Amino acid sequence: MQPREPIHDRLVSAWRRANGAPSVSVAVFRFGALLHAAGYGAASVETVYQTASLGKHFTAALALLLSASGELPALDAPVLRCFPELPETWREITLRQLLSHTAGIPAAGYDGLDLSSDYSDAAIATAIASGGELHFPPGTAWEYSNAGYVLAGIAIGRLTGRFYGDLLRERIWEPLGMTRAAVTAADTAPGYCRREDGSLARAPFVSPTLNRLADGGLTLSVLDFARWEAALCGDWGRAIAEMFVETRLASGAGCGYGLGWFLSSAARGRVAEHDGGWQGYSTAMVRYLDRGISAVVLSNLEDTRASGLAHALATDI
Repeated sequence: MQPREPIHDRLVSAWRRANGAPSVSVAVFRFGALLHAAGYGAASVETVYQTASLGKHFTAALALLLSASGELPALDAPVLRCFPELPETWREITLRQLLSHTAGIPAAGYDGLDLSSDYSDAAIATAIASGGELHFPPGTAWEYSNAGYVLAGIAIGRLTGRFYGDLLRERIWEPLGMTRAAVTAADTAPGYCRREDGSLARAPFVSPTLNRLADGGLTLSVLDFARWEAALCGDWGRAIAEMFVETRLASGAGCGYGLGWFLSSAARGRVAEHDGGWQGYSTAMVRYLDRGISAVVLSNLEDTRASGLAHALATDI
């Protein structure tokens, strides 16, 4: 009688059969300690993936660190006054509002960019401004906004005189030993999308300047996330714990989002999570905050339910 396949391997195998992802790497943690890490298909634990919107919380963590050190304004201070490209009515938007998706930035201008073309930061900001009026007064409602995170990353650069990706490397990745983390590394697993006939094709080209933005241009391996999760469960986590505090609207109501994380409560306690999908990748991370159990899933196929696998890995311990 052959030994039974370990639970993590069974979950990933079933998920791959259902989704057809060529490669997936996963990791599971308990109170920051690595319980399981593996690559499946053509992947290993060192395989690097485009993390898409899962990387947003690194932008939020960097902003918290720089604000605490005085290199950026306080999170509730106006941050867009350094943007002559933006309407005057946008100038009082705060970093907190950008990072919590409560700024009301319209999506149309950013979504209208040609993904195959290169743009300067000024041209990107101008395009975002062309999207129309704010959807609501900042701080009064919640609406997911990639454009808001793009502006946050550009603002970090303009206010510090440094590219936000260089600051990420110096302030977070290098100190924590996240050796594969980068802004759009060249050695990522190839990203795929699914054709109408169900076959796979390489994801379309995206220009370098649109692949380095703060809404989802980061590339990491699950081993990088292992070091990050250990940090979040230690002193680093206490320094940036505000990421996991639900943002309150002007009315006092919660919006279900912190800074770079969706927040909710379940039978197993408080949950922080985020997923991402971009340029042939699907990613997710879930953190059961009260249980201390977390899981991350990185795959190289668009439109897979990476979050479902992350939850399954975190709850079947």
